Amino acid sequence: MSLRKQLLRLAAITILTPVLFLLGCQSRLIYHPAGYRAEHETLLRRAKGVRIPFTTAQGAQTAFYIPPRTGGDLPQTIWLCFGGNAALALDWLHFTDLWEDDFAYLLVDYPGYGECAGKPDPDSIRDSGKAAFTALAAHLQQPEPDLRGRLAVLGHSLGCAAALMTAEDLNVRRGVLISPFTSMTDMGRIVLGWPLCLLNRHRFDNRRTLQSIATRQGARFHLFHGREDEVIPVAMGRELGAMGSGAVSFREFPEAQHNDILVLHQDEIGRAMHSLTAPGT
Repeated sequence: MSLRKQLLRLAAITILTPVLFLLGCQSRLIYHPAGYRAEHETLLRRAKGVRIPFTTAQGAQTAFYIPPRTGGDLPQTIWLCFGGNAALALDWLHFTDLWEDDFAYLLVDYPGYGECAGKPDPDSIRDSGKAAFTALAAHLQQPEPDLRGRLAVLGHSLGCAAALMTAEDLNVRRGVLISPFTSMTDMGRIVLGWPLCLLNRHRFDNRRTLQSIATRQGARFHLFHGREDEVIPVAMGRELGAMGSGAVSFREFPEAQHNDILVLHQDEIGRAMHSLTAPGT
């Protein structure tokens, strides 16, 4: 083999190796599924929660319904909750006791997480959000159109994308988003640079989805972001917070990082949830 061909071959290998790696390993870079531990089952029992089984193209899935602490047959507000890429649905139970007694929650895992079969990607996560709501409506013995008016969404990090997709599909017009990113391709640009970010196959686009939802009559979303966020730059939250012609508000916390914002500012999150659901709002 000539020297020229050897150099061309070496150049091709050098270029293709990271490309093939990124194409083959993207899911492992983005998603970090885990299973449940005994402590989660304890939290579920304490909250009087029930499993909501359903099926998607990924196979058997499980979400969790947490009824309001005030009791009653049908809650006025049901929060559809979506966690970050290394979180589990029942992790929200560390916070729900601190929020309104009359809130109910549908805690949704992604395919491959918790007790759910399959693999996560934008399409399968979108399917899970819709199917979990359908299963909840059946559990509560309520027509889906009647129940949709009681819904709000809550998301953190990757969960902001899941929350917005579900809100778009179910016509939910209120929600709280914590540590949101603009798009997964923008995140890829930060981590990998250009042009490798263009190889992204998991095209979550919160910019487009939020802009679409914000045009709906009565839409109201509160966005929170930590200025010291070491994972998703606060500039992304600021950009999203500037959308919506008044339908979207944004607040940043100077000392908060990506995950500890949930703990440090759980009270502010609860107040924002209350402001979206109080009578007359």
